[in-house]
This record gives sequence, structure tokens and C-alpha cells, in this order.
Amino acid sequence: MTKKIILGFFCIIFLSSLVIAQNYKLEISLPKDVFEAGEKITLKVSLLDSANKPIDDNVNIILEDATKKSRIEKTIQSNQFVDIDLGENAPYGFWNIKATYQGIEANGLFSIGANELARFELKDDKLTITNIGNTKYSKTIQIIIGETTGIKNPELSIGESIFYRLVAPEGNYNIKVTDGKTTLTKAEVRLTGTGKVIGALDERAGQTSGITGTLSPEENSEGELFSYVRNNKFTYIFVLVIFGAMILLAIERRYKKKASR
Repeated sequence: MTKKIILGFFCIIFLSSLVIAQNYKLEISLPKDVFEAGEKITLKVSLLDSANKPIDDNVNIILEDATKKSRIEKTIQSNQFVDIDLGENAPYGFWNIKATYQGIEANGLFSIGANELARFELKDDKLTITNIGNTKYSKTIQIIIGETTGIKNPELSIGESIFYRLVAPEGNYNIKVTDGKTTLTKAEVRLTGTGKVIGALDERAGQTSGITGTLSPEENSEGELFSYVRNNKFTYIFVLVIFGAMILLAIERRYKKKASR
């Protein structure tokens, strides 16, 4: 009985050593090397035994961009193509794929094309431009107010926005904003504020400043636009000065009353 137990024990050890000594092969394959921004990544991880026979099992994969700021980890089924969604704003450039199975590792490489894309939003007279692509946005934008056309050249990092206030002689205007890829049109937009000038004011970071290249066809329109902005700033400063003088006067009167007692 004891011999049978010992023999069985050695058989188990022998079979276990065969399993441990099993050589697996991992291979990563993709239908193409370059994917568009927002496109799902199609890939297959082939898992084979030492005789090159397919083994169907779960395999761990990690997809990571070159900067290692974006990382996706998944468990997929071996020997079949799967689609991996990296999201619309996945960074462009090279990405690495690492597949692992029981200590065996394989690596693959693909790249994502750059997508220079913006979203335009117009609420009342406020135009918002947001970079929703996966690279820096620097396209030339046409802003058409009625019959007047001008251009802007914002430089926006991924996710960054810029705000323009559209100004024109009081009235309703048809507005069109386009960069050749994205277009926004809106009819009967109410604009006010500049006399003869038609233009766009940069309101990023809470500042109101003129943008180079006003939209007015008038020769002196750029000067008028800057004058409009400057006058508004002087108005704010004037109000603050008056308010400060009133406070000082009140403090002085209170001090005199205390001194006279």
C-alpha cells in the first residue's frame, strides 16, 4: 500500500513537471499598423503550445502610449480578434501592446494618427472654441458676421478653450464659424456694442482685449475696436477710483468726529 502511495506521488510530481515545463508561445497581430483617432484598435493574441497547437484561454494585455500617461489593461480571449476602444482623445503617436500568460510575454506596436479637431459653441454673443482633438489645435478659423468675414488663429492645447465675444452695430446677424472641417451656423443672432465696428473680443482668462484682425471692412475699424475695449476699461477704473474716494472720505469724516469729541 505504501509503495502504491509513493508511486502515485512520484507520478503526480512527474505530470506536474511536464505541465510546468510546457513551452507556450504568444504572438500579437493587428490588421494594420496605423489607426485613426477615435477608431477601435483591432488585435489578436495567439496562444500556442510547444507543438504550435492553439490554446484557448484568457490572456492579459496592456496598451500604453509612448508617454505612459494613457494606459488600458484588459483580459481577452486568445486566438480571436477583439476590438479595444481607446476613446476619442487617445494621444496620437506610437502605442505599445504587452500580452502576458503564465510568465510568457509578447509585445506589439501600433500608432494613432493626429486629429486636429475643435468644437464651436455660440450662446447669445459668446463664441466658445474648444480643442476636442488629440493634438494641439492651430487651425485658421473664419468668423462670418452677416456679410463681413474675418479670421482668427487660436493656439489651443488638448481640452483647452478660448472665448470670443462677437460685437457689431446693434442688430440681428447670421453667424458662420468654420475651420474647413467643423462648421457652426446660426441665424438671427442679436449683437450690440461697437457703433460701426464688427469684431471679436478675446475673453480668455477673464480679460477683454482686442484680437488682431477685426472683422469690420472700415479702414479705422481696428482702432475703433481697441478704443471700445479701452474705454470700457477706463470706465471700470473710473468707477473703482470714485468708489475708493468715497471710502476714504467716509473714513476721514469718522476720524474727524472722533477727534472732535
